[in-house]
Amino acid sequence: MACLALLLQVRPFNPLLSLILAFSSSTFSSSGHGPPPDGDACHADALLLRLASLCSCCCAVWLCSCAATAMHSLLESLPVLPFLLLLLKEMKKFKFGELFKKGTTSTGRPSRTATQIRRSYNEDIIAPSFAPEEDNGPPNASSFPCYDFLTNAGILDDFFTLVNRAGLATYVGDEREQYYMLTKIFVESFKFQNSQYSPTVAFKIYGNPVTMELEEFCRALDIAPVGTSRRIDDNPRDLLELYRGITNDDCRTIQRGKIRNIQLPAIKYFAYYIATSILGRENTSNISSYHLAFLNIALTGRTSYHLGSLIARRLSNKGPIFGGIIASRVLAYLELPIDPNDVPLTPRRLDITAMKSHHFVTTDSTVDNMVYRMLFADGDEKEISLPQPGLFSIDREPWSRTKEEVDEHTKIQDFHQQHDSEDAEPSYDCTVTYPDASSSTYPEYDPSSSYYGDTTSWPRWD
Repeated sequence: MACLALLLQVRPFNPLLSLILAFSSSTFSSSGHGPPPDGDACHADALLLRLASLCSCCCAVWLCSCAATAMHSLLESLPVLPFLLLLLKEMKKFKFGELFKKGTTSTGRPSRTATQIRRSYNEDIIAPSFAPEEDNGPPNASSFPCYDFLTNAGILDDFFTLVNRAGLATYVGDEREQYYMLTKIFVESFKFQNSQYSPTVAFKIYGNPVTMELEEFCRALDIAPVGTSRRIDDNPRDLLELYRGITNDDCRTIQRGKIRNIQLPAIKYFAYYIATSILGRENTSNISSYHLAFLNIALTGRTSYHLGSLIARRLSNKGPIFGGIIASRVLAYLELPIDPNDVPLTPRRLDITAMKSHHFVTTDSTVDNMVYRMLFADGDEKEISLPQPGLFSIDREPWSRTKEEVDEHTKIQDFHQQHDSEDAEPSYDCTVTYPDASSSTYPEYDPSSSYYGDTTSWPRWD
C-alpha cells in the first residue's frame, strides 16, 4: 500500500495517467473490500504489478499520439503533400468502371486513323479506285496535254502561260514511254527524308536501291529547286485565299474542295494535269495544298514552296499511282536500262473523253462544239460554249467570275451575234446566162473560147 501511496503522491507526467490511477483507486474503494491491509505484502505487490502494466500501455498510447501529431505537422509544412492528400480524397469518389463505358461520337463517322483511305464527303468522286487494305494498286500512265482540245477550247495560250511560269516547259514537253513495273516499284518504294541541311530521296529502280539528294532529284525532273521544303501547314492562309479566289469564294476548306470547283477552264485543266502527271500519288478529284502550291507559282510567279519537295512528299505517301513519267525521267537521268520483261503503259491524254469524265464539258460535247460546265460556290452550274477568251482569260483578275458577270457577258454576246447576222450583206451570184448560148460567167471568160484559141479559125477580112 505504501507503493500505491507513493505513486499517487508523485505528479503524473500525463493527465491520462492521472485519470487511470484515480480510476483504479476509486475502483478498489467502491468494491467493498477496501484497501488491503498494511501487512499483506502479497496483495500490494500484485496491485503494483497491475499498475505498472497499465502505465506502460499509457506510455505507448502517448508516444503514438505524439508521433501522429509530428507527422501531421510535417505534412502541413510541405506544399505538394496537401495536393496529394486532396487527390487521394477525390480518387475515393472516382468510379473506375466509367473509363470503359465511353460511347461513340454523335456523328457516327469513323475517325481519320480508323480508315486507311479517306473518302470525300462530296458524292462526286471521280478518282480511280485502288485497294483499300494496302498500297498495291496498279500504276496509271501519266497524262499528257491534248493540244487539239486546248486549241478548240481556246485555252492553249493560257495553259502554256501557266506552264512557263511554273518552270515546267521541259517537263510538259517530255512524252517518253512509261513502264508498268518500273513505275510501280519506283513509286511504292519511294521515301523522302527532309533533313535540315541535306534532304534526300530514296527509291528502287527495279531491284536496285538508289539514294540521291533532293537537289539532284530536281535536276532529273528539270524543276527549279527553290522555295521552302518544309511541310505545308493545314489550311495555310495564302493557299486558302488562292483557293477562294479561283472558286469565287468557296468557303469549304482545302481538303474538302474539288478541282472542278475551279472556274476558269485553263486553270482547271492545269490542275488536272498536275494531278495526273506531276504529283505522282495525287487524287484526281479533291484539291489539296499541293495543287494550290503549283497554282500559286503559276498564277502569281511567287516561288514560296519547293516544288521538288512537294513531288517527293506526294510520292512517299499512299494513293493512286500516277508517277510513270517521273520514273522514266529518273531512269534516263541515271542512264539505267529498261528491263526487257517490263510492259509499256498505254499513253493517256487529257482529251475530250477524259475531260467529260471530269465533268469539264457536257457529255454531248464534241471537239468542234464544246460546252463548258462552270460551277459556282452555291452549287449552281452554267453551261457556256467554248471558246470564250473575253470571259475566261487568266490575264483578267480576279481568277473567277460571278453569276451576274457571266449572265451579262452572255447577253452582250447574244446581242452582237444577232445584229451581226442582220447586218451581214446578202451574197450575190455573178453568173450570167445568155439565151441560146452555153452558160458562162462574167467577167471571167471561158478559156476554151476562140478568143484564146487559134486565130486561123477567124473568118477572112475582105
